Amino acid sequence: MFLKNKKYYFLLFIVYYFMTVACSSNDAYKQVMIVLNNNNGVPFYHDEFDYYIDGFEVDNEDMFYFLGGDNAILACFKDTQLIYRKQYFNFKANQIYTINNRLYVFDYMYEKNNLYVLDKANGNIINEYQNIIKNRVNSFLFRDTSLIIEVFNYQDKINMKTEIGFVLFNLNGEFDKQVKNIYNVSEEFYDIVGGADFLGQWEDNYVFWDYDLDNRKYVFLLKNEEGKILATKRIGEEIFGKPFYGNPIEHRKLRNGVIYILGRKGDNAVITKLLLSKLF
Repeated sequence: MFLKNKKYYFLLFIVYYFMTVACSSNDAYKQVMIVLNNNNGVPFYHDEFDYYIDGFEVDNEDMFYFLGGDNAILACFKDTQLIYRKQYFNFKANQIYTINNRLYVFDYMYEKNNLYVLDKANGNIINEYQNIIKNRVNSFLFRDTSLIIEVFNYQDKINMKTEIGFVLFNLNGEFDKQVKNIYNVSEEFYDIVGGADFLGQWEDNYVFWDYDLDNRKYVFLLKNEEGKILATKRIGEEIFGKPFYGNPIEHRKLRNGVIYILGRKGDNAVITKLLLSKLF
């Protein structure tokens, strides 16, 4: 009888242990799944190779914004509820960025280089700054109150020692200055970034994302301003779903003390929310 009771309590302990581990491992993240659909879901493009979503953004109210589709479609969601949907013919789908109740889209396709300002509440175009730069754009990144562009041969405005340089524009489409890198940070800090994606600042430290190819894990790093690693978290890539084509940095956002990661599970977009206070 004693042995049977001992075995019973041992099994209870094992069940309780694994339930506790499962709960604690899921406690750091939550997920929202929204169907991929160009009529009433998340807009996307699909060809014989992969699925594509060009723009993904999250605002301070935890609203999701997606810009995708063969023709540019903007969809705004609160969790899984569609708030509005708007289609554009002025520009192609691209990265999106929000600040101060505005959404920004930079259309560099075919060297148009037009900067659009949208009303975040309804997607209406408020302003359009045409051909803000005449040179061919290699890449760009919205950061803080600026648009940073990696550009070829811009000697008429900046002193370029190499074929490619970085220039900073304000969000009114006006050239400001030449900068040293795509993040507009010091060279010392840029060395800290290394090959990882710099997601942003959290309290007094800095958050990075990297990929462990050998073990197929997403790696999250917390570093101080000297580059010392304060914390590391590795999470299996299967948690986040399959990445969209290119697994771009656009699909990883640090907002409100939360990392938002966009992925796909079947016919659904999945947004994984990692609370930094529980992640590190």
